[in-house]
Amino acid sequence: MKKLTFVATAVLGLLSTTAMAQSSVTLYGIVDAAVVHTTHQVGGSKIAVDAGQLATSRWGMRGSEDLGGGLKANFGLEGTLVNDSGAAGNLFDRQATVGLSGGFGSVNLGRQNILGVDSIGLADPISLAHAATNPNVAFSALNAGSLYGDYGTSGAGAAQLRQNNSIKYLTPVMSGFGGALMYGFGEQPGNSSARSYAGISGYYTAGAAGGAALAYAQLKNQADNSTLTLWGGGAKYSVNTALELRVTYAENEVDTTQRKIAVTGLGVNYSVSPALTLTGAYYNTKRSGDVAGKADQYIAMGKYALSKRTILYASLTHAKAGSAAAQDTSLGLITQVGNTTANRTALGILHSF
Repeated sequence: MKKLTFVATAVLGLLSTTAMAQSSVTLYGIVDAAVVHTTHQVGGSKIAVDAGQLATSRWGMRGSEDLGGGLKANFGLEGTLVNDSGAAGNLFDRQATVGLSGGFGSVNLGRQNILGVDSIGLADPISLAHAATNPNVAFSALNAGSLYGDYGTSGAGAAQLRQNNSIKYLTPVMSGFGGALMYGFGEQPGNSSARSYAGISGYYTAGAAGGAALAYAQLKNQADNSTLTLWGGGAKYSVNTALELRVTYAENEVDTTQRKIAVTGLGVNYSVSPALTLTGAYYNTKRSGDVAGKADQYIAMGKYALSKRTILYASLTHAKAGSAAAQDTSLGLITQVGNTTANRTALGILHSF
């Protein structure tokens, strides 16, 4: 009996070990904060401690289970952290997905990034830093809810950078090439296209040498069934081990009003040492079709890696609007009505886990 008990215990232990080896859950996150000084704000200059300046602060869980035969079940849950005040966003406002992956690629369902974020983000001049005032995040990735909140699945007044009720398919990577299809359901009775999102993208990666990506999408409005068309992409190229060049372009247009907003981004990264990287970036934003507007941003940034997970950084941003009127200052993102310029200085630290 003792021998039988020993054998049974050993078998159960082996099965438990095997089950654990076939599934995994990872807790991860970024905590980022900076002291920020901004000029020419309403009431004067402003000094603040702001979260998420180099990268948006967040926390999340992701996991997978090996189902055998190369098939895996996967999930991802991710929420925003507002660590300057200790607050948090909606529980999993950044991502909430479940799906399957294998030799065919992957399919995920839930709330997830639009394809343009991945395409433009590949080569964004400052790697999507300063997300709240980055023209590619606000306009190319549709994060400005006041402009894009009537289109797509996220609801009126909401940012459309992420789409609710969506299905995303990613192809396997073959010789560096890959692509994606995504559809977001508006879930409106009697009108299946209202508040919907439909997108397609393709990319090429050459690893450290660089890569390029392009995305196209259409988002529908419920009130008048108008269409917001978005297309954009980016490319990056490593001249050598120290110097990297980046370029992005994106535009979106409403078919009924012909309102068009276009963003061009240029950037250069120079690795002074394995720890220190210097970045220079320029963004040009233009609006046309309904009203004319323009603005520019010039950014200088330095990052010093204390370790693989901890980075000190500093940045200086100069924003210049075409005029002191709202149609121009709104494109400058840190510029305010009544002033054509604004400067922002940030000194911060990022830690990932």
